[in-house]
Amino acid sequence: MALLTNALAGLFFLVGSFLALFEKKKKGLIEFSIGLSFSVMVLLLAFDIVPEILELLEDKGTIFMYIFITIGIVMLKLIDMLVPHHDHDEEIITHHRHLNHIGIISSLALVVHNVIEGIGVYNIALHDFKAGILMAIGVGLHNIPFGIEITATLNETKKNKKVVFGNIVLLTLSTVLGGLIMMIFKSIDDFILGSLMSLTVGMISYLVLFELLIELGASKNRKYSVAGLVTGVLFMLVVFIIGG
Repeated sequence: MALLTNALAGLFFLVGSFLALFEKKKKGLIEFSIGLSFSVMVLLLAFDIVPEILELLEDKGTIFMYIFITIGIVMLKLIDMLVPHHDHDEEIITHHRHLNHIGIISSLALVVHNVIEGIGVYNIALHDFKAGILMAIGVGLHNIPFGIEITATLNETKKNKKVVFGNIVLLTLSTVLGGLIMMIFKSIDDFILGSLMSLTVGMISYLVLFELLIELGASKNRKYSVAGLVTGVLFMLVVFIIGG
């Protein structure tokens, strides 16, 4: 039964994906979703993931958190170098590749994040199913803007529908994978879990600072970006209230 909570959290990616697919104003939706993802990621790091890491690594010292955050940043930078060259300025011919770039590295960072998050959701549901459902809903709510961003950006690059759908399915199932890992290994040491979460912080930090922030600065329709930022803040406020 606990694994059902992981599936519930993952399904919210599909909700975001469907919103992106059926929205006609693609350009505005992309800028809105990037603003939304930016504020969601920043708040998620500051008020959820980092405090949890500090609690998990308390006995080992926070130095390990900084080490693995650095490793996460370097990892994503290396991945960044493998993605086709792109520019943030719309007037430059390779700008369209930037949308593809954001979609790819967002997916990679979020898959790692979702596996770890899935471990947490499963572990809570195993001991208290109602609490697990509540956490799954809270986790799922912030999966919606990610589903919107990745689907909208990859669609804008004229990616094959199967490729876009495959990315969303991968993101959806990655949360379930976290639950399956818990089923197999029963428990994971706090140090290992904290280290993996720190790795995720590094990857998300790179995405926020070197991709989304720059894209927001290059936005031509600030009203969509600002609306996304504000909506993201309100969205996470609801998540924190529901999650207790």
